[in-house]
Amino acid sequence: MKPHHGEIKELSSSESTDLLARNQFGHLACHVKDDIFLVPISYIYEDGYIYSHSQDGKKVHMMRKNPRVCVQVEEVGDFFHWKSVLAWGDFEELKSEDAMIAMRNIVKKLSLGEERRSELELYFESQLESAVIYRIKVDRITGRYENGFSNFAEQSLTP
Repeated sequence: MKPHHGEIKELSSSESTDLLARNQFGHLACHVKDDIFLVPISYIYEDGYIYSHSQDGKKVHMMRKNPRVCVQVEEVGDFFHWKSVLAWGDFEELKSEDAMIAMRNIVKKLSLGEERRSELELYFESQLESAVIYRIKVDRITGRYENGFSNFAEQSLTP
């Protein structure tokens, strides 16, 4: 028997923003000329910005050359119940106090106990000299979903 997919529909702007805000993992796509790079990232979303961090490598070098990027985030219940958001924007590298504040906010948003959070804050502060802290100013966001949207939130995302 051939599987029957439901209709793929659009998420509203607020539903797309909510999905982006409640998740912490996604995929970042960047490109320079004919070279396209797609990598997983951890992030937080606040006030129209996606904040993240990285080591200085291919992704960061590409974003410095072409700051226009795209981030994809998804929630998948099963083959027929999913939501996906694409957010486009421009990369901006943060320095000094801005980088420190962003990194603290990232650590605070992680689901950790207070003791573990303090350890991570100290660790990240010690790594700030070598880490690249950045944000993406989101200027366009779209979202789609398939079937079961009305009761999707009630379903467990784990099998």
